[in-house]
Amino acid sequence: MYLIIKLLIGVGIILCSARIGIIYSKKYVYRLNELDEFKNNFKIIENKIKYTYEPLDEIFLQISEITDYQISHIYKNISENIKKEGAENAWKKEIEECKLCLKREDKEALKEFGVLLGKTNKEGQINQIQFVNSLLERQIEKAKKDKEKNEILSKKLGIVFGVMLVIILI
Repeated sequence: MYLIIKLLIGVGIILCSARIGIIYSKKYVYRLNELDEFKNNFKIIENKIKYTYEPLDEIFLQISEITDYQISHIYKNISENIKKEGAENAWKKEIEECKLCLKREDKEALKEFGVLLGKTNKEGQINQIQFVNSLLERQIEKAKKDKEKNEILSKKLGIVFGVMLVIILI
């Protein structure tokens, strides 16, 4: 009976640590998805600036309605704060405070979008969006490499840590 309880606890520890490794590995997937989502949103913003004369707060509000749940909050907050704080400050503040899986360099690339936001003519803003898209492309490539390298490693480390813990406890 004592051996069965030990065995069940050992299996439970290994399963829990494996699950922790899987959860930790998801941050690489989420980072890649978030960067892709921002890139797609910038394409929409670019097209809206090119072909419509809608103000930025309305564009951001529309994007908040069609984008991913967590990212939609960023666009919604910017839409609400753009008239009070200005486009650049509202954008940079939201990117800095966002609770996404983005790294610091991802946020820095995204902040570049706000530099000329609402300050220049249509062509200047479109050029800025294209510049930020090129920065995002580089970040997406880095995120893909990080995901390939670290996703499987995180999962395996979770299992190995669980097995080591069980061995120590036995």
